[in-house]
Amino acid sequence: MRRPRISDTGNRVRQSTWAFADGRLEDLAVLEWAASLSTNHEAERSSLRDLFDHRVKDVAEPYALAWRCVFEYWQRPDADNNDEKYLIKRELKQGGTQREIIQLIVEAIRPSLKIETSKRYHALSGEKPPEKPTLLRHLIWASISSGDHLTSNDIGLERISDRNFLFELAVALNAALLSGLNVGRMIGSISESMDITNWQVQRVYYVPPAQYVVGGGEPDRHRDGFAPVTKLMFAVMEKLASIDAAAARRIVSSWDTSEWRLYRRLWAAAARNPDLTSADDVSTFLETVEDVEFWRPGTFPEIAEVRAVRWGDFSAASAARLEQRLLKGEPLKLIPKSVDKADRVGFRRHRIRIELQRIQAAGGQLSKKAIDWLDKATQQEGEGPEVTLTFGFSEGVRILRGERSIQPSFDAVPSPKLLDELAGMIGDGGWDDRTQQASDYIAQHPSDILALLEKAPDSVVSAKVWQAFGYGFRPSDLDRGPDTASSEDQAKIPIAVRACQAIVNLGPVVLKRAIDGLASFTNGWDKLLQRRDEFIAAWLTLWPIAVTATNENADVSQPLADRAYASPVGQLLFALSGWPTVRAGKQALAAGPWPQILSAIAEATGEARLDAQFFLTRDIGYFYTADPAWTRMNLVEPLKMAEPDDEGALELWGAFGSGGLPGPEVLTELAEPLVAAAISSELPAQVRGELTQQVILSVLMSARDQQQPPISINLAQQVLRMGGDTVRREAIRAMHEFLENGDDAEIATRFDLVASTFRDVWPKELTLSSRQVSEGLVELPAAAGPYYAEAAELVLPYLTPFDCWSMFDYGVLDSNSMDDKYAVIDDRTKAAAFLAILDKTVGSEGDAIVPNGLEGALLHIAKVAPRLEKDIRFQRLLTLSRR
Repeated sequence: MRRPRISDTGNRVRQSTWAFADGRLEDLAVLEWAASLSTNHEAERSSLRDLFDHRVKDVAEPYALAWRCVFEYWQRPDADNNDEKYLIKRELKQGGTQREIIQLIVEAIRPSLKIETSKRYHALSGEKPPEKPTLLRHLIWASISSGDHLTSNDIGLERISDRNFLFELAVALNAALLSGLNVGRMIGSISESMDITNWQVQRVYYVPPAQYVVGGGEPDRHRDGFAPVTKLMFAVMEKLASIDAAAARRIVSSWDTSEWRLYRRLWAAAARNPDLTSADDVSTFLETVEDVEFWRPGTFPEIAEVRAVRWGDFSAASAARLEQRLLKGEPLKLIPKSVDKADRVGFRRHRIRIELQRIQAAGGQLSKKAIDWLDKATQQEGEGPEVTLTFGFSEGVRILRGERSIQPSFDAVPSPKLLDELAGMIGDGGWDDRTQQASDYIAQHPSDILALLEKAPDSVVSAKVWQAFGYGFRPSDLDRGPDTASSEDQAKIPIAVRACQAIVNLGPVVLKRAIDGLASFTNGWDKLLQRRDEFIAAWLTLWPIAVTATNENADVSQPLADRAYASPVGQLLFALSGWPTVRAGKQALAAGPWPQILSAIAEATGEARLDAQFFLTRDIGYFYTADPAWTRMNLVEPLKMAEPDDEGALELWGAFGSGGLPGPEVLTELAEPLVAAAISSELPAQVRGELTQQVILSVLMSARDQQQPPISINLAQQVLRMGGDTVRREAIRAMHEFLENGDDAEIATRFDLVASTFRDVWPKELTLSSRQVSEGLVELPAAAGPYYAEAAELVLPYLTPFDCWSMFDYGVLDSNSMDDKYAVIDDRTKAAAFLAILDKTVGSEGDAIVPNGLEGALLHIAKVAPRLEKDIRFQRLLTLSRR
């Protein structure tokens, strides 16, 4: 395999990596470290590959397999890049080369290996890690994933009529699918006993909207892994078949149906079209297909479908053999063990009946024997469900909306028994029609239900109804206050106030069991009741209950960001929308209910305290201004004290980074721990990037205000020097946004601030230059507008070739112009600077990426500055553009 050339520094890294890992290839910590290496660590990756090749005979299983998985994982597309759809549409519009467009499409949806630590498996299975690993999952959790959900609409397949393009694209997608299947087999996801493709792909083709069930959509619209590439490949093949059926048949014939079940499903789907497969081939396929594939329409829907659709094309002998196989019924070994022995005959008869009726639904003619069998089954079992061609096929995810009918019997139930009746219909888990009907009734009769609840004892029945009341009784508009609410919502306010009064007097059974619904109630009514004492009293009553429930039910396997907002504590904090306006030194939270609320929040412990801190840290600047002492103790100190091995506390930095930029007082107190977090390998790249933006923006804002930066220049340099490419890329993004979205200051002032900050903080070591950082740096001059040349001079020393697919990557094209004019490059100085940037970022290697539109950019440079045509850099790029 061709590997990139490595610099002298890279060679030293290789040697150090070899010395570090030699003899430790069966060390789980080293394996997990290797899996975390990004594309910016090519020297380490190369060294580990060579070391494994050298020591492979000494590495026992499952470690050897785990290392092969890591090497495969390194080849995955960039999961952090979500620009594929945009790039593909842009290249199609701009007339990108066939090779570039196909490469973009395939890389966007290619099935690839995803690796997580073995903690994932242990969390799912509940098993303790064995002292001596024997299986791959004891070391790593490997699965098949993919990129974006790219569809035929995203690439404009309907408008593509180039036969050669479609053929090449189908072949490339097929190669990507086959590669993914081989990886799946390597990690054990596809074997004789299990095949994940049959639950990762509900249907191998895009289901037409006419087949969507009520509330449903395309069954695989939320799935990754094998589904995106399978469905797009099939759609491309179908489009090709409409232009050149012979070419499409060559694609279909290349599918390895003898080895892979997914390919057999694809073949069956293609076989619905008589132009692609003959009737004899289809009947032979159906007669020889495995029993499990023949009899499981939910798992192999395409096989059941083609049997019904092509039934009329089969010869009499073939139809008779297939009909006999159907009438014989499903083998007993395939009938689920959950079916009682006494019910197995009826179970088999039901399956036979559905498949025979499916054939009839598609217009197929059955023999007299089969029709007599159906008539007899109908006499014995009744009419049964209406069977259509797609009956029993997976429907994917459905969302049901609309009015639900309320059982009329509720109106006739005596009041003393109504709560029991409603509680009996409300399920203990999940959501079904009976629960929905009871909840709807409660929401439509809140005053009557509340009157009963106010008198009800402290019981499980009351708790279930209170829970439903909390969820169901809500204003129609959650964002309006009492002065702007609709008349309908204003009429509900007295009932909501009564509910708050009742909550204060609830017993422990109801409070504990109904806390989720009651917390939701406060979150729904906060805008309309925020100024009322009854609402605050109810909130304070629920808070300790919410703390206990949150601590008892915390799912620490989920990210803190998800837990914090979904927990009862998070719901109650959402309900505090009436925080007063603050000014420095005014102690706005020292009066009213706020001291009691802040005290209650501060007393929370465990997971509840962590959730509350995460929730409030996003607005740490507000709380520091409103109450500095409370904020230091409850929000600032936890950030300072976060240890590398305390995953929950570290996640608080995620809240800090995603919030607004706090004032200089907060940043001054947190300067050193903020820098440590931004360069910590324990935090996700996204969080470290957000923290870096905070650092850079604080330097820019202090320079704008002519003040000392709260985070010193030395610390900001340390972040960029040690934080890695992701951190440096986000620093560039912060400067870019400051240039484009600054305040009312003139662009000259904004550019001077950015230029000064860049010179002060950007690391001068050229060894830190990388493709990812270079891709961000090239757009910075365009954001500087009239100061393009000056900005180019800043970034040029740090540029290196990267995968520049289009001139849009340079930010110089006017996106509002249909002609894509180079509006920024309007004089000779800027043209020379633009040429210098292109020369440094477009590589010279044989496989270097040549951006689409390069020749047009060079023509514009020549137009603005004709003398540059004789420049050797211009001539090199012009030659590349015509390659």
